[in-house]
Amino acid sequence: MYSVCMRYANSKDDANDIFQQAFYSIYKNLNQVKKPEALSGWVKRIFVNTALEVVKKNTRFSIEEDMESAVDSNANWNDAIQNLSIEELAGLIQQLPEGTRMVFNLYTVEGYSHKEISEQLGISLGTSKSQLFDARKKLKVALNNLQTINSSI
Repeated sequence: MYSVCMRYANSKDDANDIFQQAFYSIYKNLNQVKKPEALSGWVKRIFVNTALEVVKKNTRFSIEEDMESAVDSNANWNDAIQNLSIEELAGLIQQLPEGTRMVFNLYTVEGYSHKEISEQLGISLGTSKSQLFDARKKLKVALNNLQTINSSI
């Protein structure tokens, strides 16, 4: 669950705070779990929701409404990340601006729909799509830069 915290936090200290708050919520509300087999999904949901609450509380979420950039482009996405280690990819994702990182994590990693993301973050559906598009674009640029550096070594 610590990796979930790191995906949303700006620093290790923030991730530790999220982790601690989430475990407190779990401990406080553990009696609400009716089915033991649902525990892992419930725990993950608590961690994601806690991370989102902390991020919202600590920063102002800047929104860029750009409907043109909301077009979802997957061209060469899989080719670009194919040769990266998990640590390298996680590092690139961590460098994204906070809004785009949150949407990217919720959509790509957690499997939320754009509708769920917009409701969770209090943004429009178009903004969610735009932020995902921007995240992918920034990751592609970072991947290209990384490949350029690696090929020159």
